[in-house]
Amino acid sequence: MSSILSFLSLGTSGIMPRISADARLWLVLLLLPSLPARSDLDAGRRSYEQGNYATSLKELTPLAEQGNSEAQVLIGQMYSRGQGVPLDFAKAIKWFKAAAELGNSDGQLHLGLAYLKGVGVEKDVAQALKWLKLSANQGNVVAQLDLGLAFRNLSSIPHDYVEAWMWFELAARQGDPLAPKQRDSLQRFMTRQQVEQARVRAAAWNPVISSAHSAAR
Repeated sequence: MSSILSFLSLGTSGIMPRISADARLWLVLLLLPSLPARSDLDAGRRSYEQGNYATSLKELTPLAEQGNSEAQVLIGQMYSRGQGVPLDFAKAIKWFKAAAELGNSDGQLHLGLAYLKGVGVEKDVAQALKWLKLSANQGNVVAQLDLGLAFRNLSSIPHDYVEAWMWFELAARQGDPLAPKQRDSLQRFMTRQQVEQARVRAAAWNPVISSAHSAAR
């Protein structure tokens, strides 16, 4: 906060002209609300990592209700794993979906896997692929690996080895230990043309930051 005040008090020789004391006060007040929220989130995550789930739930719930997607994912995980709360997939899906619709890649991953396995929701492969793609396109390495497996193995959709190879390659680039083996194993069943197509797709891929609007469509 001291650095903020120093910045706001720069004189005419600084990078900004001097502003009134009232204006500085309003600017500081506008910045203050985010500081306690970040602190509460860090405290809630710390409690979760230490296994203090009751404390974590108490700290994270107000943030989740206010729309903090990171808090929503953590609470969803607690309900999906029975960590400090009764196992409740419906509540887990509620929080994962809220986070997913806000563009949180972990929320999208969890929601996609729930649809893929039919846990807490009716199994829906189309919905599963939709949410997994949104997550993977943000660079979520677990979603990338799972998409590769889905396009290679799922019997309910046509196998797409080019798409699967691309996602395995992208996950491998991020250091996932399973992805290179999956990619190389798959490549034995692909033509040279398919491998080249997959390489081109992987080279052209760029991460996309999701938004509430695009995720909810």
